[in-house]
Amino acid sequence: MTVRRPKKVRKQRGSRTHGYGRISGGHRKSGQRGGKGGAGIKDHKRITRIKALIDSQKGFTAPNPNLTTRAINIGDINRQIEKLVTNGMATKEGKGFKINLTEHGITKVMGKGLVTNALQITVENITTKAREKIETAGGKVILTSEDS
Repeated sequence: MTVRRPKKVRKQRGSRTHGYGRISGGHRKSGQRGGKGGAGIKDHKRITRIKALIDSQKGFTAPNPNLTTRAINIGDINRQIEKLVTNGMATKEGKGFKINLTEHGITKVMGKGLVTNALQITVENITTKAREKIETAGGKVILTSEDS
């Protein structure tokens, strides 16, 4: 003869989880976690995907963040030399002009432009083209190093 007892579901009525733990899902398979694998990436798991992409972009550092080069073309210096003298950034000596670019934060002189004035320039770095143009115009280049 079979034993007659009430079904478990009758006892669990009103308990919400029917004995399968907390509210988070209980007696389920992948539905508890929103689908297996990449399911829901286009819908309800989109935020976690975006957060993962953002986190993967963090942490980049430049090869040398302290190295900064401020450059100016020699043609720009030549064109604005009178204005630099009136502002006190350059001085007129005889027929030429004298300017110390390292005092004004410029570290390199590039060779674009024409040089018509004799310029005496003090700078950390200069291109060969700019040096040629200054010396053919009767000027002079004085190089400084970062150590001194």
